[in-house]
Amino acid sequence: MLESPTKSEIIQKLPGIDVLISERSGTIDDDVIQAGTNLRLIQRLGRFTHDIDLEAARACRIPVASFPLLVSTLVSEHVLMQVLALAKTLREAEFAIQQEGDWPAPRKCDENYFAYNWTGRTGMRALSDSTVGIVGLGEIGADVARRLQPFGARVLYHKRNRLPESVEAELNITYAGFDDIRSESDFLCLLVPHGPGMGESVNAAYLRKMKAGAYLISTGASTVLNEKDVAEAVCSGQLGGIAVDGFVFEPAPPDGELLKLARDLPGGNVILTPHIAGGVASNDVTARAMEFENIRRLQDGRDLLYRQV
Repeated sequence: MLESPTKSEIIQKLPGIDVLISERSGTIDDDVIQAGTNLRLIQRLGRFTHDIDLEAARACRIPVASFPLLVSTLVSEHVLMQVLALAKTLREAEFAIQQEGDWPAPRKCDENYFAYNWTGRTGMRALSDSTVGIVGLGEIGADVARRLQPFGARVLYHKRNRLPESVEAELNITYAGFDDIRSESDFLCLLVPHGPGMGESVNAAYLRKMKAGAYLISTGASTVLNEKDVAEAVCSGQLGGIAVDGFVFEPAPPDGELLKLARDLPGGNVILTPHIAGGVASNDVTARAMEFENIRRLQDGRDLLYRQV
């Protein structure tokens, strides 16, 4: 098990190894492949294989396989739910229908009558005319981009190292600089990991550079938001709404800024979930063990799943 190894460390360890497993993106080039004199399989945990020299592996007759990660699927589905809930003002609509309003008298619906939007909702929008920004595009961000494709949204992304053009074309995404993605996105999805300097970095100064009335989705590092500044941006209308899955302190304290915001704005566009984007199955032993199914298949001489080479 090598954590963040250099290329030379990988090459040094490879002789005599049957299976090379790569869980994070990292270049596996011809030099690395040639060093694996006993390699029978290169297994990427995740869908990205652009940084693996597939032609070199093919020349050495070494199979390469990817493997979709369950946690990426679960989190990306959660992000899509958050985006749609904000776009359709779900919480506001749910609150409105439970109130006693000055509505018309109820009548039974048929093909000639229905009371469309009887609560007078406004502000809903379609993803097809929206720009969605993804900050921190790794495996989860890529899965979010894949799920956004059928909606016809314009998808921007920002990460430290730009992806190859072939991957951008496959995901139908466009690279944007740090300031550009904030100023152009109608929905800004934060999927950044924990790291030095990231704590509460999404503050008032950060939010002021976002598009007026944009929606903020935070499903990455739980400590990235300055919750007080985010709450104030929602109250002022600078943000059109927020969807948050992780909090600076967890369990979220009852007097926390975001929980107070949700209570103060029961019909507001505020979607809070208790750090469940990854679901529960992602931590299940059986589900995690499936990520190594190809090793069992290799031992048994069966066909590999998600084989690229």
